[in-house]
Amino acid sequence: MQPLTAHSGPRPARGRWIWRLIGIAVVLLLTLFVVRNIVKPSNDASAVPMHAMPVRTVTITQPVTGLNITSYGGPIQVVQGTGDKVTVTEQINYFSQKNPPAVPAAVSHGLLTLAAPACATNDCSVAFTVTVPGNVTVSAQSGGGSISVAGATAASLDSGGGPVTAQGILQSLSVTADGGSIDVNGAGSAYLDSGGGPVTVTAVQGTLNVTAEGGSVGVRGAGVTTIDSGGGPVSVASVRGMLSVTADGGSIDVNGVEGASLDSGGGPIGARAVNGALTADANGGSVVLVGLTGSLTTDTGGGPIDASDLTGTSAKVTTDGGSAWLGFARAPLSVQLTTGGGGGILVLPGGPYLVNADSGGGPATVSVPVSPTSARIVTISTDDGELQVSPPAAG
Repeated sequence: MQPLTAHSGPRPARGRWIWRLIGIAVVLLLTLFVVRNIVKPSNDASAVPMHAMPVRTVTITQPVTGLNITSYGGPIQVVQGTGDKVTVTEQINYFSQKNPPAVPAAVSHGLLTLAAPACATNDCSVAFTVTVPGNVTVSAQSGGGSISVAGATAASLDSGGGPVTAQGILQSLSVTADGGSIDVNGAGSAYLDSGGGPVTVTAVQGTLNVTAEGGSVGVRGAGVTTIDSGGGPVSVASVRGMLSVTADGGSIDVNGVEGASLDSGGGPIGARAVNGALTADANGGSVVLVGLTGSLTTDTGGGPIDASDLTGTSAKVTTDGGSAWLGFARAPLSVQLTTGGGGGILVLPGGPYLVNADSGGGPATVSVPVSPTSARIVTISTDDGELQVSPPAAG
């Protein structure tokens, strides 16, 4: 009988074919899962393919004096051309329709209407670029798209949230932006409502009205101006006429106006070179004035006031606890200052003055020339705050 011996070669891999079959099955299952998700229909609107028509340009041969555009979300651009023809360049974008929407260009009594009525109820938009002569009025509604108009006789623009730019509008301009920004450079007059977006205005020849609902407002160059920022900061320069500002807590900065009524609602007020009367209500905010030719009426509501280079004939200031420093460059006829506890300092040139001073027990110094028969009357009350009425420093 032959002896048993150990096998010296490698042992056969029992069960290896089972693991190979399992691996192949896993790969097949993963492949089926990926393919199924790729071809599976989706209810997501973003999965619907967008179609874009080639850009089309049309020349309008009839005389056009007015333009009415509706883009349903597409951008609108209107520019002034050199000729007397109108050219329209349009780009249609559509999603769910099998065929692109029609964009008629109809002229009736000089009014050119550009729109795609089907887009009012379907998912589509039209981008318009229109070149017009210089004597055309423009009405544009973009539904969220941007609007840019230059060189129109007059314009009424509603962006529905998109940014608006208007330049060189000869007569009236009206803009509603629903949160979009508004940028105006040159208009006869303007009514602007940004709905919360920032507003920038330059060179409005006539009346300007701005409502910002919290957006910032910057104005340089306008006629009579009324601003309600709704809480946003306001900066104004070079206004030829009365300026009225309500800021609801936003800051107000004014430079070079012909009279102003400012109500910051708590924000700080700064005014320079006011050539006329100034009324300022700060509701606790600070007031800083440099250069005022007219009368001053201010209630800081607790905030401090620092006013210098005053040349008006009268001032009436109440601070409700805030400190007050008023420096006159010309002798006034009437000054009334009530601090309610804050320190009060008046710097008065010339004189003499009839001074009624009541510090309520606080330190008081009156060093200007006084006379009980003077027509220049000064009344100051500090309710225990420091009181000073003095001439300007020598030199």
